[in-house]
Amino acid sequence: MRILCWNLKRPDGCRLRGIAERLRDLGVELLMAQETRPGDGPALGRLLGGTSAFTAAFPLRQSAEGHLLWRRHGPVGPVQPLSIGGWPWPRVAQLFRLVPDGPVAANLQLSHGPLARRRELGVVAGHRPALIAGDLNWPEALRLPGWHDATPIGGSFRLGPLRLRLDRVLVADTLPQPSVRILPHDGLSDHDALLIDLPV
Repeated sequence: MRILCWNLKRPDGCRLRGIAERLRDLGVELLMAQETRPGDGPALGRLLGGTSAFTAAFPLRQSAEGHLLWRRHGPVGPVQPLSIGGWPWPRVAQLFRLVPDGPVAANLQLSHGPLARRRELGVVAGHRPALIAGDLNWPEALRLPGWHDATPIGGSFRLGPLRLRLDRVLVADTLPQPSVRILPHDGLSDHDALLIDLPV
């Protein structure tokens, strides 16, 4: 299965068309996106077809920002919103099956603070998803017993001369290890994308 994990930074119409072209050119089967808006999934559907599901990342704040799943073929759900805590606004992640009756995956964005994001990741890990992918805001070494960090060394976010490994792909030891590549954002976001080829 070819998956693209990407923080899209609330794309406008022009950038969304560029994102759709990238999805088409790469043959992506599943998009796991963060920092999206409710209308982005239907807009991708008009451009590419497929189905989508949006989950608000900060429901108590009534924010229009959240996580998006888009699938080229077949249903994308059911999607389970998972409250993971966070401060000052509690965050929500998405849990869903990669394929019907298949392994569970988590699409998420963690807090910036190291203690908060460690707690939030612990909540997600407690549900034992086979794949954890998203903007984890985790630039330092990440070790989670039972999962392998398949993220390439290069880093997906530029901060001046630095490249930070904020976006991560964690794969349970029970799954075959995927191939993961960092793809330049080419002005479509401020994060590079992670292209995941996962045998499922």
